[in-house]
Amino acid sequence: MDRGVIFGALVVWVIILLFFRSHRNWLPYYVLGSVGLAFALIGVGRLFFLEQFLQVSTASIVHLLSAVTGVETRLFPAVPGALMVLVIPQNLGWTVLNIGLESSGLLEIGVLTGMVGFYPGWTLKRRILTICVGVFATYVANVVRVSFIVASLHWGGKDLLFISHTIGGRLIFFVLVVLIFWFVLSLPTLRTVHKNVQSWESK
Repeated sequence: MDRGVIFGALVVWVIILLFFRSHRNWLPYYVLGSVGLAFALIGVGRLFFLEQFLQVSTASIVHLLSAVTGVETRLFPAVPGALMVLVIPQNLGWTVLNIGLESSGLLEIGVLTGMVGFYPGWTLKRRILTICVGVFATYVANVVRVSFIVASLHWGGKDLLFISHTIGGRLIFFVLVVLIFWFVLSLPTLRTVHKNVQSWESK
């Protein structure tokens, strides 16, 4: 997407947000703010190499972890963010895994940042701290997902690629992301609601 289009969309987004804020329409302000921030982070991240950084760093960390667990891998220099995995059970050979947008964790990081960034009732310091913790946890969860796929491919052969990537890897990542969202958003919200209910009951 053209940078001018993204910049124009950001300007329109900010103007609409200011309109809702000035009229104290908090629900559309939060929805538009969180969704817009998520899309903005993903769009800007793809333009300014955040996606590539996530791809390359994830591949590098999985490569180091694989060496510890005895799984032989190589970083593929021709494609940033690609891993070459030595497959043992079948004919000895290398298989290339490319860490793309879906496997980089950028989408989940964008959604989490958007939801926390406009979370009502929290101070700016708390939101920034929560975003940092959530982003780090999401990044680690993605490393776990890719490591599982690499190990499955290495020890189980190429026939397990579909199962380990499409089913196993996605299921592991989904469960971990749900837990992350629970601890950084849902649990604090429930605690706040419980505290407010107790306060009202004591009056």
